[in-house]
Order: sequence, then C-alpha cells, then structure tokens
Amino acid sequence: MHIELPANLQLCKFPPKSELMLFLICEEMKNRRHIKRLEYAGFDTTYVCDLSMLILTLAGFDARPDSLYEWYTQLLDKSCASASPEDVIAWKEAAFEMYVQLKSHKH
Repeated sequence: MHIELPANLQLCKFPPKSELMLFLICEEMKNRRHIKRLEYAGFDTTYVCDLSMLILTLAGFDARPDSLYEWYTQLLDKSCASASPEDVIAWKEAAFEMYVQLKSHKH
C-alpha cells in the first residue's frame, strides 16, 4: 500500500526492526493494561499474551536473566500508567519512551 503524504509533513522514519518493536510495545502495553483491569475485577489471568521475549530480543538482549524481566515489567507498568490508549498521542509517546529506555538499558 502506498500513501501519498504532504511534502511539508515532517516524519521520523525508523528502520523496520524499530518500527516492529514500537508496534509490539504498543500492543504489549494494551495487553498489560487489560490484564491489570481483569485482575482487579477478580478474574484469573493465568494465560497472558507475553511479548516480552520478542521485544527484548529485538532490543538486542541476548541474555535475559530474571532481573531483566523484572526491570522490563516495572518499565511496562510505568509506561501503561503514564498514558491511556484513548489518548493516541500520549500512548505513542509512552511507547516511544519505553523503546528509548530499552535501547539505552542495553548499552
């Protein structure tokens, strides 16, 4: 699909791997937010769609110790709390901030 964009539109273009990672972070944040609400309502959330391994692999983490997953979960919870999916711009900003944190934690 090809979309014609206005010439004066200033966009950031990311490599495909980064675009995929940003998309997955957004989806992971949505999933986490829903699961937290289901838990709060008293539902069993034993089965959860977990994208962390894929996201961490795309971020460049070859070794993934438990401490990394704990840090990732805290970062995910913080990102979900900072914005609502109804506010698309804030949600994308929160996902991008999580992306930046993941990439900077790697180095």
